[in-house]
Amino acid sequence: MSNAPGQSGAEQPAVILRSPVLAVTRVVVGVDGSAGSLAALYWAAAEAVRFQAGLRIVSAWQGPARPGPLLAGHPAQAAARLVQKALALVLSQQHYPCRIACAALAGAPGETLLSQARGAGLLVLGTARAGAARAPGATGRYCLRHGCGPLVLVPAPPAGETLQPGGARGPDLGDLTRPVAGQEPFPDPSSERG
Repeated sequence: MSNAPGQSGAEQPAVILRSPVLAVTRVVVGVDGSAGSLAALYWAAAEAVRFQAGLRIVSAWQGPARPGPLLAGHPAQAAARLVQKALALVLSQQHYPCRIACAALAGAPGETLLSQARGAGLLVLGTARAGAARAPGATGRYCLRHGCGPLVLVPAPPAGETLQPGGARGPDLGDLTRPVAGQEPFPDPSSERG
């Protein structure tokens, strides 16, 4: 494990578990509404700009597969709103990737993220805390065990601190659980798991 090239742990909290060996042409980031995924989003967007690579924002959802229109509060709608909010946060920054794609996909998070990251230069995931790179959550563990491509874990900021783009500590720029101006608020995704 190592910190990002040229960065000390204090400047860049990301932990690179498997480094890219080829040119990075696409960065895939998973978002789930957590502070860790917000940190991962900012880190991934900054890396996509640095490598002049595309950014793919992915949220996976699991739930009942029912034919017909989706009802309010369905996990697919919550995932779509998370991706919309993440895209709005990236586009609100001074510098953002030239190519951005978004997906809210049905499936287990680890499997879904690995399938989206195939052929990508980098998969970026958030973690709940700084030490989580040594003991990541379920999705991070799945990606470590079953993936073979480059993987970076970005921890959430310590309690009471906020992040700004690029992982630097700074003023609060929002989070994935607050609504975008002009959009209705949406529930915490953890409250929809049943």
